[in-house]
Amino acid sequence: MKNTKIIISSLTLVFGLGLSSCKKEGCTDPTATNYNAEAEKDDGSCIVADPNTPSSPGSFTPNFSGEFAGLIAIKTMTTTDTPIGPVDTEFGTAVAVFSENSGASFVSAGTVSVDGESLSAQNNNSYIYMVGITNPTGLTFGSTVDWEGTGSTWESFSTSTNQGFSTVNAITSGDVSVSSDYTLTSGSVANADSILYAVYGSSGDKLVIVGGNNTSYTFTAAELANLGQGSGYAQVVGLNYDKKVIGAKDYWLINETVRTKSINVTQ
Repeated sequence: MKNTKIIISSLTLVFGLGLSSCKKEGCTDPTATNYNAEAEKDDGSCIVADPNTPSSPGSFTPNFSGEFAGLIAIKTMTTTDTPIGPVDTEFGTAVAVFSENSGASFVSAGTVSVDGESLSAQNNNSYIYMVGITNPTGLTFGSTVDWEGTGSTWESFSTSTNQGFSTVNAITSGDVSVSSDYTLTSGSVANADSILYAVYGSSGDKLVIVGGNNTSYTFTAAELANLGQGSGYAQVVGLNYDKKVIGAKDYWLINETVRTKSINVTQ
């Protein structure tokens, strides 16, 4: 089920600004957890979260098996420290995939849209809403998210969810020292089925999915040992899942709110 990593990475799920240089290098893969919407050149840093990410009691993640569709609406906020103080950047995007073999590969569903906006088909039959110059803030989601597909190998469909999005306040944790435990927390997370806490460094990452009633997660020094020193970032992701069954196939409608903060990782 290795390709279900794309689903979990989107939970992502998980869209934050990665590390960028003056040439705006970074992760240009929108299905990765460290996607950088400002990156113009991929630097090989893209990270895909594993569906077997350690979870604590009370957490929940979907079981992507058999014939399923993953329809993922993503709201992301990134906090960057500047000389004038912290600045938040917000945009919305979406990812859709359709599999008949438990995620081993994806099939075409024709033209796929969310809230009337078309997603772009990729070479692997995944679909991504592309944020660009003409729409720098991407999608704006309301209380209901509507999905449609015209059909191809995967039949046509129309479905929606009114589960809403979780609220993830700004990350209040500071920089990371890999020689000490690190507690990652935001002001609060509300209306989440589960929460993903993640820390990314120049050479490694650590992720954990916990129950939606948690307010923080403490990574041990041992868990952080392989992050690498230098620029990195932390993420807190509120995940909401709404399962529909259409024609005996599972449709996972996933709304995620991603909060990202740039950090420094030191010894």
